[in-house]
Amino acid sequence: MATNHHDHDHHDQQRSVLQANKEYFNQPHNTYEDKPEFKERATRVAKSILKSYATNKETTVVLDFACGNGNVSKDLAPHVKSVLGVDVSQRMVDLYNEQLKDIDNASAVCMELKAKEGELSDARFDMIFCASAYHHFVSIEDVTRTLTFFLKPGGALMVVDIVHSEEVYASMAERGHIVPHKHGLSREQIHEAFAAAGLSMKLFESIPPSVEHPSKDLFLAVGERPSV
Repeated sequence: MATNHHDHDHHDQQRSVLQANKEYFNQPHNTYEDKPEFKERATRVAKSILKSYATNKETTVVLDFACGNGNVSKDLAPHVKSVLGVDVSQRMVDLYNEQLKDIDNASAVCMELKAKEGELSDARFDMIFCASAYHHFVSIEDVTRTLTFFLKPGGALMVVDIVHSEEVYASMAERGHIVPHKHGLSREQIHEAFAAAGLSMKLFESIPPSVEHPSKDLFLAVGERPSV
């Protein structure tokens, strides 16, 4: 009985944080992703993803989870067959589709993925990436399991986020209602989340820092779904 109560509280916390994030990113004055340092960061992230995954313009189908306004998708789109962005914020999805309106192989939809048959028209993806959003999720294990559901056998989940440190906490503490992981995330946390979803961690490395815009240290983690 205690376990059920714990699970219920855990679910309530997830719903509460998800709703807080949805409201935060739907606010018109939240234009952080338009700042030069965020666009530059998106370019660094895209370069790291492309370096770590052999994309094919004819075949590689990609999901950009928690896609935001599409900065990373924009840099990836020329190298793959298609990119589908998914976000719980309608405003972010609208910004994504506006920014990428001239790119015919990328678009975004507003929805919460639940790993159920029929979602996304039963599409499965060669690569799924999630850039700078994992620290917003109460349970990275649950999110990883959900994303693994949408991976093709042999497909890769690419997670980019902030390297765990005490320094990060100082800047994250004030955003507590939307950031459960205020210290960032560690290699061990990502490894455990991948393992719980049946993924093998193929890579965990630092993303080269920006010269022009000093920012938090980022990592790229790659988890692979078994091919059979």
